[in-house]
Amino acid sequence: LSENKGTCGKCLPGWNLLNSSCYFFSYLESSTVKKNWADSRADCVRRGADLVVIDTPEEQTSTKIWDNGFWIGITDMQSEGTWTWINNVTGLDRREPNNYGRGEDCGVILYSSISPWKTMFDGPCNYPYHWVCKMDSR
Repeated sequence: LSENKGTCGKCLPGWNLLNSSCYFFSYLESSTVKKNWADSRADCVRRGADLVVIDTPEEQTSTKIWDNGFWIGITDMQSEGTWTWINNVTGLDRREPNNYGRGEDCGVILYSSISPWKTMFDGPCNYPYHWVCKMDSR
């Protein structure tokens, strides 16, 4: 992703290009600022974007190079156990969500000791993480 940063003015300054989408990584702006899921999404919306919906094989593959611990655009807040991306598509990793700690209603990418790459998990929505925003390129 970083190799295509700002390519041909298709993305705003500080955003990264992958295929036809632009991505904002909050930790690149500030490594210390973290927000809960709702505030992370609100930040993306203020930027004219939304939390990332991982809907391509390239995005799934690229998550392993992104910072550990960031919010993504999936939740089961509307209906417990029914995981829906913010674009209204349902589904999450087959081993997750597990609601292990109860009240884990928001999607997050975390490193898994079981898997050597970062994986989609369910987490408590009020926990502070970095976040990734996504918008169409210009």
